Amino acid sequence: MPNVHGIEFNANQSELVKDIVRELLKDGDCAVYAVQHMKPNGELRMSSTPSTSRSGRQHCVFLRIRPGVNEATVVRPMNAKAGDPLTKLTKYSRPELLETVRIWRKEIMLTRGDEELSPGVLATKHP
Repeated sequence: MPNVHGIEFNANQSELVKDIVRELLKDGDCAVYAVQHMKPNGELRMSSTPSTSRSGRQHCVFLRIRPGVNEATVVRPMNAKAGDPLTKLTKYSRPELLETVRIWRKEIMLTRGDEELSPGVLATKHP
């Protein structure tokens, strides 16, 4: 079984997963990493990395891909609203799914920005 960033996918799934990861990495300011302890077969995640951060820490997971029996499964992030909660990654669904993932990334970043602003706003109103 081919290995994609530490997670084993079936041969037909691995090329599709690699393609979608490559496309999203071209957009910049994101990182991909494996979560091997997720049962039963692990999970591949992509998250945004702030361009000003030097520590390389990941924030805002916007993509989760799990290996499946026939197709890899893409899980919608909790704070995203677009798309289905679970989507099968196939060669036919890949172009549309790629656009949906980009929408998820924007939604997650907007949610993250609202959370970061809230404590600062409260601190300035109540000294």
